[in-house]
Amino acid sequence: MSKLTLGQILLQKGFVKPQDLKQARELQIANPSKSLAEILISLNVTSEVNILSALSDRMNVPLLEGAIFITDTDIIKLVPEKVARKHNIIPYKVEKNKLIVAMRDPSNMDAIEDIKMASGMDVGFVLATVPSITDAIEKYYANVTAQKMADDMSQEEQENNANALNEMDDRVDSAPIVKMLNTLIQQAFVTHASDIHIEPFRDTVIIRMRIDGALQEYMRISPSAHKNLITRIKILSNMNIAEKRIPLDGRFDYTFEGELIDIRVSTLPTTYGEKAVLRLLGTAMGADIKLTDLGMLPENAEKFMRVCEAPNGVVLVTGPTGSGKSTTLYTVLQDLNKPTVNVTTIEDPVEKKVFGINQVQTNHKAGLDFASALRSILRQDPDIVMIGEIRDNETADIAMRAAITGHLVLSTLHTNDAVSTVARLIDMEVPPYLVAAALNGVLAQRLVRKLCPKCKTKVEVTQAQRNILKDPTLTECYGPVGCPNCSFTGYKGRTSIHEVLTVDTGLRELITKNATTEELRAYAKKEGMIFMDDNVRIKIKEGVTSIDEYMRTIYTI
Repeated sequence: MSKLTLGQILLQKGFVKPQDLKQARELQIANPSKSLAEILISLNVTSEVNILSALSDRMNVPLLEGAIFITDTDIIKLVPEKVARKHNIIPYKVEKNKLIVAMRDPSNMDAIEDIKMASGMDVGFVLATVPSITDAIEKYYANVTAQKMADDMSQEEQENNANALNEMDDRVDSAPIVKMLNTLIQQAFVTHASDIHIEPFRDTVIIRMRIDGALQEYMRISPSAHKNLITRIKILSNMNIAEKRIPLDGRFDYTFEGELIDIRVSTLPTTYGEKAVLRLLGTAMGADIKLTDLGMLPENAEKFMRVCEAPNGVVLVTGPTGSGKSTTLYTVLQDLNKPTVNVTTIEDPVEKKVFGINQVQTNHKAGLDFASALRSILRQDPDIVMIGEIRDNETADIAMRAAITGHLVLSTLHTNDAVSTVARLIDMEVPPYLVAAALNGVLAQRLVRKLCPKCKTKVEVTQAQRNILKDPTLTECYGPVGCPNCSFTGYKGRTSIHEVLTVDTGLRELITKNATTEELRAYAKKEGMIFMDDNVRIKIKEGVTSIDEYMRTIYTI
């Protein structure tokens, strides 16, 4: 223990000013039940992290900054979840037969005694902020609870095996299976996962979550528990629980912490049972964000909004599945949605409900597809039409003809880049003259992982990498390392890369003459278009992403 007081260490580190410390001490005299740290934080004089940093120096104990990463998750079982939540602590590690817990207030003797009673071990501590501890409790106790429920279901399955058919309804609606699915969805939401994969194999079932574009294993369950879990998902998604021979699709809504999550479900029969993928579609897409917030360069954002603000024409967003096309379109629609404009969308599914926009959900069983819905919408006096995806030549043709009759049409298409979109439309039997007349612009985009700001490090660029990047001047950049903050992946979060093709008079002439993709690309380059590989190079130089991400998303031989 340092001989200096907490206040003296804060002054020494420059975290507080003398007059602020004096004011806080005067308030503490008037409110003896409050600690000096609590008063300083309530006055916004300094942050919780600064207080804990000073306390760490004073008590000579480590401070865990950022996310808490526990290597041996079995130690979570040493302290009941009820005790952890009551005192806002989490078991961190076992060291020399002593349980080390992460806590904010080591002077809380009630917490120390409760942990001793629960674990039967002597207790030491490290310091951590309240949000870090709370996030760790949600993450690690949910894992333990989910695994326990899976084990319980496996045991229950064995006990009830003789009457399996009669008791199917009871088991899929029972508390353990419901809680387990709830836990999976909640954990996916908390960790910002886009998908949950439930994959059956001979002796086990692996559950993985796609976080920042990469799959990470979450847990394993028994094959018997898998059957009940799939049945529960099918019931919620209004899918046929008796049909296991063909792929099925469905959806259901789930509310967590006030957020409505739309979950798309797809099942696929595999060798050892049905694989299920649950895609989580949040409701925050496009709300109070700008294109630049999505990672778009200011010059690209300006060009794209200019083509979107035209009174008529077709604007397309292209890219692979899961590249953020819908998020971009909703962001644009937020800006275009005005009381004087009639905006109508056709989607499959409706991913975000927006006030003031007429949104139509396709229904293939009833014969309501993109093409038939689009014909009806054009009789509804729309100003702006958003089509979820142009999938066939009929939809493409109607969209193009709607654009030349005075409507602004926004949609998505699957192509590798912006320029090849022209060839794709012509391949879908849209005449070149119609493409040239209707197309305003194309935005191509993909997602790249962002380097973790806590652990990224400078690395030397090799000659081979310079050749791949086509940048002989680049000598160093940042690369991934891995730390608890990024779950040792080296990456934290994702950003988008873009290229915007605007169709001007010169490009329209080339399209009408049926010019090749290479000729169109050469013209766009001459006009100053920033291509996706240029965009990634900029982000590499800024330290946002790595050369590995360039190789993964852009580089082709």
